Amino acid sequence: MVNLYLIDASIYIFRAYFSMPSSMTDQNGEVNHAVYGFTQFLLDFLDFQNDEADAGLVSVAFDESLNTCYRNAIFPEYKSNRDEPDDNMIYQVSCCQEVTELLGLHFLSLQDYEADDIIGTIAHQMGDEYCSVILTRDKDLGQLLKRDDVLWDFAGGTTMDSDAVAEKFGVRPDQIADYLALAGDSVDNIPGVNGVGGKTAAALLTAFGSIDGLYARLPEVSDIGIRGGKKLREKLEAAKDNVMLYRSITAISLKAPLSVHHDLLVPGAIDISGITNFCDRMNFGNRIRDRVRQLSEI
Repeated sequence: MVNLYLIDASIYIFRAYFSMPSSMTDQNGEVNHAVYGFTQFLLDFLDFQNDEADAGLVSVAFDESLNTCYRNAIFPEYKSNRDEPDDNMIYQVSCCQEVTELLGLHFLSLQDYEADDIIGTIAHQMGDEYCSVILTRDKDLGQLLKRDDVLWDFAGGTTMDSDAVAEKFGVRPDQIADYLALAGDSVDNIPGVNGVGGKTAAALLTAFGSIDGLYARLPEVSDIGIRGGKKLREKLEAAKDNVMLYRSITAISLKAPLSVHHDLLVPGAIDISGITNFCDRMNFGNRIRDRVRQLSEI
């Protein structure tokens, strides 16, 4: 089965942003340390691909904004606990998109959809003949995993398949959106149900299968052995509308407005002239240039 590598760009951009020295600047004096680190990551990934007998298909998904996603229209508090990117971060992300294209890799960003939705939609459109390998450190993307798919923390060198995700959360991958709607997700500022933590959410979904199943049989919550079952049932009943709202946010969309096919995702040739000019503008030294030259000669 051919591997479909789906890269969650923001994870690796922010990893570089917080780990590389911010004294790095381009020819215009703009800080560009995240661009340098992200470029190194892409070159590491291309090195890996060149070592594989079957290199597979690749797409890199970028987040366009923190507050233009359709989720913000549904729930304005979504991710409101995060700082908006400043002008420099916006500039660095655009440079990361530029170098992705120069290295021959397909990329996408959408105004109304997040990188997670792009990844989910591509995986869905490409169908069951491909094995999705999602490069990320975001465990929430585990909800996309089918039997042969994996999450790959490229920098950490670890992978999680659907069984490992189930062990991590206590629920199946297809239940993760419901799990987050019940338990909440502080990273994305989703409150969940007051008093329902991860263990309780997992117990409820194990017993009832889904949020729809839970609310169809809500009186039974008192009988499944969860401590304080009566009060829990009352909390769930009072929070029903919110839970349904949260699930519409925690579920990764598989219907983002994009269309891909095999040929579009086949890595192309590196644009040597473009990369040379890019490195000049970015004030990148010989290390990046040498690595690109080596890759282009393979």
